[in-house]
Amino acid sequence: MTSAADPANFESIGPQPVRAVDGGRMLWRALQGVLGGALVMAAFGLWFAPGANWGHDVLLLKLLGSAVAGMVGIGCLQGFVRPIPPKVEIDTICHEVRLVRIRGKERQILDRCSFADLTLVENSGTHVQLWGKNKTLLAEVAATDRVSHRSLVTALRVAGKL
Repeated sequence: MTSAADPANFESIGPQPVRAVDGGRMLWRALQGVLGGALVMAAFGLWFAPGANWGHDVLLLKLLGSAVAGMVGIGCLQGFVRPIPPKVEIDTICHEVRLVRIRGKERQILDRCSFADLTLVENSGTHVQLWGKNKTLLAEVAATDRVSHRSLVTALRVAGKL
């Protein structure tokens, strides 16, 4: 009988930041996009509508209405863009999980939770889910590197979470 190494390519742990699973934010952004597009089209439609009144008394009102509708529509369209999710950093030496937002060279720590403060840790094969305070999901880690996964599991065992 012989044994062979697994030829799978293990790169590194790829933490995945948390997203809303109920779809409420996605629905709200979709409504903002539809509203923003409708307002921008209405701003242009005031000027190109058939039978439009070009009287001097209505012209100023049309200009004001199209400017307001255009600005509010562009604002809604900017809110329609999906925000960049924070990056999850798992530090097995300091025994903590950090949510970090990186913009250019600026690094801003949004949240940090030590392994001892985690409320729940679920380890199922190659996936590890880390639940923070108030039972909120901080990170879901898919192990692609055996050494990194073993290091994370060992650090969680030392902290008493596994």
